[in-house]
Amino acid sequence: MPSKARSLHEYMKELERSKKDKPEQVKEALEIYLELWNKAIENGVVGPSDEMNEAMAKIDRSGGLHRAAGE
Repeated sequence: MPSKARSLHEYMKELERSKKDKPEQVKEALEIYLELWNKAIENGVVGPSDEMNEAMAKIDRSGGLHRAAGE
């Protein structure tokens, strides 16, 4: 049985939940990573309902996550 494709929103929620038991440095890195994804969403590069394969392809086409976030 094939697994259900995960959306960007679901992926980001999983990352947010995973932060609680991590060392402080890892929490900070995850926060930065999540903020980049949020900015990419705000900039219209990706949508929260995009499947992860689609979101990653859009990020690649835009030149990477930093560029998609306007960094």
